[in-house]
Amino acid sequence: MARAVQEKFSISYDAEAGDYKNHEIDALTLSRSIQGVYDMVAEASALINNGAEVELKVTAPAKEGSVVVDYLLLAATPQGLEILKYLGLAATGAAVAGGSLIEVVKKMKNRRVVNVTIEGDSDVATIEVDGETIVCDKYVAKLAVDKKVRSALHSVVQAPISGREGASFKVLDKDEDTVLEIEEEEASDYSPLPPKSLESVEVTKDKTTAYFVQVNFESNNGWRVKLGDGTEHAVTMADETFMDKVSQSQQSFSKEDLFEIVIETKATYRQTRSTFNYTVLEVTRHFADKGRRLV
Repeated sequence: MARAVQEKFSISYDAEAGDYKNHEIDALTLSRSIQGVYDMVAEASALINNGAEVELKVTAPAKEGSVVVDYLLLAATPQGLEILKYLGLAATGAAVAGGSLIEVVKKMKNRRVVNVTIEGDSDVATIEVDGETIVCDKYVAKLAVDKKVRSALHSVVQAPISGREGASFKVLDKDEDTVLEIEEEEASDYSPLPPKSLESVEVTKDKTTAYFVQVNFESNNGWRVKLGDGTEHAVTMADETFMDKVSQSQQSFSKEDLFEIVIETKATYRQTRSTFNYTVLEVTRHFADKGRRLV
């Protein structure tokens, strides 16, 4: 891989007594921490950089002064290094709106995720946890509710310091200055994703052409459209004015008539299955002879 740019960062585990004070760490704990950092970087790169190649290296397994692990992230372009900013492992660059992954997970406080909403092309997402709504960057939101990422974050932050008196997790910059620190009493915020999480909801609105291949003169339900791209969907008809006009013109209504509609798609993504619901918000045009036009 062409190594055009790189960024160094370190993770430090400190404690007032025990192994860390003596610059020692359990081999399994360390290996899981390193694997966790790798998993977070890989998942963030796949999400944010569309899988553009980056390479993560451990440049020094441990050095004097607590237990410090040095990492070097190599990428072909500066954009490849942006993932560290989203994860919360970068010391430089503009801050992420709403906080990095580490900051947002701390706000979530290990609470069950009810859903995540990303509307259309918005760069902002809303995470709904029990009793609170958290607004943050859409990429951070997707990482924060990803089961693999949360498990990795647990291995990197919580597992090495939990239950160790006076212990802390630190992120250091290339000059070994502390840019982020988490104390042992805060470690419980970085548990794996709680059970029964989650639903991710994306709502989009589009104006398109459609044929009403099935109508219900009596109800908002039971309608079906064939969209301009050829796909067919069961829909809820929310345009009451149009419904009234259709009911009054049953004889002249034709399934061959072309309409212009505003349709809302609500996609609900779950860990087990995904569902899609469609609603016709408004019928804006009827492509028919003037005497037969409903809109």
